[in-house]
Amino acid sequence: MDSGNFEIQVVFKRVRRSRHLRLSFGADGRVLLTRPFWVSEKVAREFLKSKEAWLREQWQRLQLSEDNYFRRGGREDYLKHKEKARILARERLSYFNQFYNFKFSRVSIRNQRSRWGSCSKSGGLNFNYRIIFLPPDLADYLIVHELCHLGELNHSLAFWRLVAQTIPDYESRRRLLRKL
Repeated sequence: MDSGNFEIQVVFKRVRRSRHLRLSFGADGRVLLTRPFWVSEKVAREFLKSKEAWLREQWQRLQLSEDNYFRRGGREDYLKHKEKARILARERLSYFNQFYNFKFSRVSIRNQRSRWGSCSKSGGLNFNYRIIFLPPDLADYLIVHELCHLGELNHSLAFWRLVAQTIPDYESRRRLLRKL
């Protein structure tokens, strides 16, 4: 996609479970356009064209941002910081789990492109190694968020009530995290 004086590479991806057209930026600066199977490529390209101004604005913002946490180094950076991230995650999980008393099977540190964390049905907690670059209050929010999925494996009202027990201002922290 040529957008004035810069070019953005767009990757088209069809996803069976997708319900909507969706645009996102990858860590490498490429744009991912996700579309449901029932949406034609022509409609997807028209959608992309209609979002050109937004894409230009977001691309420029990402280029100027020094705190683009997902653009930090590659595998070497991951290997260098992985153990620090594991120590941070385990310490904060230990602290917050005093309030919840959930059982988890393992803590994994990963080099993910767009996710901060996840929780598996088997009780595994996964965190992005870049968590160590976040301000402590945002790292705590992420850790509590994933920990609470052990009690509620969804984002229901009951889940958010669990989060609010230890992070009462979770909504503002969540908004800040989404801006990164």
